Amino acid sequence: MTATSVTPRCSASSVRSGRRPRRGSRLNWTGDLWMALRRRSHLAEGVRMSFPFLPSGWCRRLLGFFAGCLLLLLDVTATERARRLVMAAEGEPAVHAALAALPPEGGIVELGAGTFRITHPIILDRDGVELRGQGVETKLVLGPKANCPVVIIGREGTRPDRLVRRVTVRLLFIDGNRAEQEFECWGGPCDEQGRTAIRNNGITIRGAEDVLVEDVSTVHARSGGIVLEKHCRRIRLARVEAYENEFDGVAAYETEDSEFTALNLHRNRSAGFSFDWRFNRNRVTDCNASDNGSQGIFMRDSIWNVFERLTLNNNGEQGIFMAETRELPGTACRYNRFSKVTVTGNRTQGIRINDRSCNPNTIEDSLVRGNRLEDVSLADFGQLEIVRPREN
Repeated sequence: MTATSVTPRCSASSVRSGRRPRRGSRLNWTGDLWMALRRRSHLAEGVRMSFPFLPSGWCRRLLGFFAGCLLLLLDVTATERARRLVMAAEGEPAVHAALAALPPEGGIVELGAGTFRITHPIILDRDGVELRGQGVETKLVLGPKANCPVVIIGREGTRPDRLVRRVTVRLLFIDGNRAEQEFECWGGPCDEQGRTAIRNNGITIRGAEDVLVEDVSTVHARSGGIVLEKHCRRIRLARVEAYENEFDGVAAYETEDSEFTALNLHRNRSAGFSFDWRFNRNRVTDCNASDNGSQGIFMRDSIWNVFERLTLNNNGEQGIFMAETRELPGTACRYNRFSKVTVTGNRTQGIRINDRSCNPNTIEDSLVRGNRLEDVSLADFGQLEIVRPREN
């Protein structure tokens, strides 16, 4: 059964700071340039306010005008210098070369329409880098027996030696080609040595902050669709579709202060969402996690998260499963809030809280009905506060 797509309720905002002229726009002396120069002039006038010995009146405005011209020229020049376009006919080596050629402050590598055969991960391990395509027309397909992730955001060491910041990935279709891979992990059996600690996901985000992934599809990965790990903060996933991956659609470990919005996770062999270790203070909104092999949401060691306007239907086990990692005390799910959630038609329980330590949690204004074994199943009385339950 195919899940219906989720309509985003809010647009994604860039995690980048500053603004640059839009691609394809043209500046002219009578319109856009004058407005841009006025903005730059205000900047120069602001400098004078801190240094009163600078000229005033028309001299100040003239100074601001010429300072604005200089700033705008530098901005446009930097934008042009930092962009690299790679066409599909150039192949994977050109993608790696374009990323390596970006200046120290980063820049944009734009991929044209077509199929790029990937035999080595596209690694975004520098600050301020953006990888973008043309939407579903730009396909990254993992080659046979490549046995690696398709895209890595962050450092590839087992323990990343530093955080990577301000990376953007957008407008791509990523196919992990799981049927032609031999291993779940990079280069061989998992966790033996070196790179085998990294799973072969569509996108792996590790040791990163202020990352944006939007308008991306990840399918057929040998492991997960998109996986966050090794201390991630302020990650935003928006308008992502993940389906037919070997394990989870989206998984997040050691992830804080992040946002997941307008995701459609369906027909993955394990869970739609998996939040299994130190998943704290995050927000999940306007998402669909349905028709997955096990849970819509699998949670352990997750605290102070907010889930709003979710649809969790027809999953192979529970709609929501919460537990602790029993070998590790202090890993219960606590202080999580679910609002306006629909949990129906799941094959065991709609909501199962498996351990007494997972207390308290709240669900409000939500519909939990028609699940095969039980709608709400608790390990202990009072674990879940149910507020204003919906009837339809």
